[in-house]
Amino acid sequence: MLNRIDAKILTWFLWGLNLSLMANDNTLSHHNNFTLEAYESGIEAYVNGTPSAVTGAVKTWIDKTLSLVPTQARIMEIGSAFGRDAHYIESKGYLVERTDATRGFVDLLEKEGYSARLFSILTNPFTATYDLVFANAVFLHFTPEELHQVLDKIHCALSDGGYLSFSVKEGVGVEWTSVKVGNPRYFCYWQADALHSMLEAHGFTVLEIFSMENFIYIIAKKT
Repeated sequence: MLNRIDAKILTWFLWGLNLSLMANDNTLSHHNNFTLEAYESGIEAYVNGTPSAVTGAVKTWIDKTLSLVPTQARIMEIGSAFGRDAHYIESKGYLVERTDATRGFVDLLEKEGYSARLFSILTNPFTATYDLVFANAVFLHFTPEELHQVLDKIHCALSDGGYLSFSVKEGVGVEWTSVKVGNPRYFCYWQADALHSMLEAHGFTVLEIFSMENFIYIIAKKT
């Protein structure tokens, strides 16, 4: 029978084996699949480890975003998690379509009385046109190749002159870390200049791009 230490070592060995196999596979979704599994098993840890109020840099960024769109704007949030940001946006008089690629978060939102749907920007098509697509700390889990695909997809889903507002972590390279949710999640770090160039290449005009608290916050307009 495995003791607790041996079981932990075995768990990490299996994760390492999976990641090693994944590194030799060109299927982009593997990175995201492992990350979603980590969220699925770590929802309580994520909720407990995330500030419940919108403050600081996030508040500044969201307020700047909302100043660009009327209250009747059609807004879709990618990666709503437990709904903190959507709740803040709706407190300003807007309506938000909540989505997440993690079933547990969708269930949590519905349990709390909100309408939410399971949606992966990597695999699911948009079924409507939006004036604003919002994603806080979601695209940082995508490879650069995946982000290229996501930007194209969002550009097509936005109304003429629509907006994309998102945040990623600032830095260099990629990393797998189990911090916060207990199992490894994939992170790709970014520099502002690289994001600016990528957005322009995909038909966006960057209106705001600033770094605060180790994150890069972007507001871009479809052109």
